Amino acid sequence: MPWARFDDRFPSNRKVRLLSDGAFRLYVSAICWSAENLTDGVIKTAELRLVADVRATRTRAKELVEAGLLEVVEGVGWKIHDYHEYNPTAEQVRADRAQKTARQQRWRKNRQGSAPDPDPPGNSPDVDASTDASRDASRNGVRDAAPSRPDPSRPVTSGSGRERSAGSDAREHAALSLITPNWQPTEADHTAAAADLRRLGPAAAATATAKFVRHHTARQTHAADFGPLWITWLARERADPPTQGAFLVGLPGGNTPTPPSFAQRMAELDAQTRADDAHARETGETG
Repeated sequence: MPWARFDDRFPSNRKVRLLSDGAFRLYVSAICWSAENLTDGVIKTAELRLVADVRATRTRAKELVEAGLLEVVEGVGWKIHDYHEYNPTAEQVRADRAQKTARQQRWRKNRQGSAPDPDPPGNSPDVDASTDASRDASRNGVRDAAPSRPDPSRPVTSGSGRERSAGSDAREHAALSLITPNWQPTEADHTAAAADLRRLGPAAAATATAKFVRHHTARQTHAADFGPLWITWLARERADPPTQGAFLVGLPGGNTPTPPSFAQRMAELDAQTRADDAHARETGETG
């Protein structure tokens, strides 16, 4: 849908500055409503309450009429004064959309390698019209300010976003497809991911590849080449922590001997005392 356009001095305009809050909101909403619904600035009486959630909508519309911002259209409703001074007509918007659709179709055919339709006279170059408006094929920042929208036929990824391998023309022009259950990376993919394969080891790398296939199967990811996505997946995969061997080192506090009881300590002292007495007697008799 097209954008609603406002002059940068719109808030400081004398007519606008004198509006009440409700009338100001209704006026801005009416311009946006007309741009969205391609009404050429016309607001029908039955649709006035849909334009903005303000109290006393008809009273606010009367205020806008008195300010010269709305014009009464008998039997219809109102029309925004000088709407087309800043905003395109509905016919212009539809024509721009048709041209953009044609450019997009030719761009896709060029990307797929098929013969594109001939360009109409004076047409702009074919580029991806799903990109942002500053790079749109129309090259017109005034009449072509449609917000960027992702192309639903092209997958959007949150990772590296590389669905095609830049080093292969065959892959670049390959058709998008789903991943197969028995998908395996190519030798070129193994070479590119050599460092991560060494870091993970064969078993962990095989497990990561199986997880990768299950993930993109569940998400129904379309790509011309899953190799770059697999390489990114491995780079983010963590190696399994080393397992502890059979020989365990005892920790402090483990298997602490039970301290002797009071009776045991007293018995040991009595035995030591008797031994000392016996040793003293033997020493005295000898002396």
